[in-house]
Amino acid sequence: MFEKVNQVELDEECAHITVTINEIPVREVENWIGVDLNSTGHIAVVANPATGKVQKYGKEVPHIHKKYSKMRRHLYKEGHPKVAKEKIRNKEKRKIKDIDHKVTSAIVKEAVRQECGIKLEWLDGIRETARTSRSSRASLHSWEFYRIQQEIEYKAKLRGVPVAYVDPAYTSQQRSRCGRIGNRDGKDFTCPHCGHVDHADVNASFNIALRPPLGEGDGRLHVYRDACKGRIDTPQEAPA
Repeated sequence: MFEKVNQVELDEECAHITVTINEIPVREVENWIGVDLNSTGHIAVVANPATGKVQKYGKEVPHIHKKYSKMRRHLYKEGHPKVAKEKIRNKEKRKIKDIDHKVTSAIVKEAVRQECGIKLEWLDGIRETARTSRSSRASLHSWEFYRIQQEIEYKAKLRGVPVAYVDPAYTSQQRSRCGRIGNRDGKDFTCPHCGHVDHADVNASFNIALRPPLGEGDGRLHVYRDACKGRIDTPQEAPA
C-alpha cells in the first residue's frame, strides 16, 4: 500500500506515522455519484442517476452536536467553563471525526464498487452565504464541510477515483428530472410543473451527479483541489 515510512512521532495517546504512497492513476468513468452534504438530517446523501440508487450516511451527527452544545451550556451556567471548552469540546470532536472517517470511507468504497466518479458541490464561502434556522446554526458552523470534502478527495485519490466539483446554485430547488424550479419546504421537495414529490436531499444529490463539472475552458472536469496544499480560506470552527 505504501512505498516507505518517512517519520514516526509518538505522543501520550497516538503514534503519528508519515509514509510515501505510490499515486494510482485516476480511472476513466462513464457514471458519477452525487454527494449532498447537510447540516441537518443525514450529513451525506449519495445518489447514482445511472441506477437510481440512493444511500444516506451520518444521521447521528446533528444529534451529537446538539447534545454536546447543551452540555456545554449547562457547564457554563454551573461555573465550569474550562471543562466545557476543553473536555466536552474534545470529546465531541473525537466522535464527529470518527463518524466523518467512516462516512467518507463508505462513500469512496461505494464509488469504487459502482465504478463511478464522485461529484461534490463547490462550497467555498458556505458559512457566509448559507441561511439556516437558529437551531441548526451551531451545527452548520461546527460541522466541518471542507474536512469531509478533503477526506473524500484523498481517499478517492488513493483508489484512483475521480472527484469533480459542480456549481451549487439551486441544487436544492431544481427538479433533477425536468430541470425546472420546484418548492422546497424543509426536507420535502415538490415540483409544481411535473408533480414529482421527493426528499429534498435526495433530489439535490441527483442534481449534483447530473451537473457538468466546473473545469477548464475546454470543459474537461476539474479533478481534486489537492487538499494536501492547504487552504487559507477554509472556514474555521466557531467558538463554543
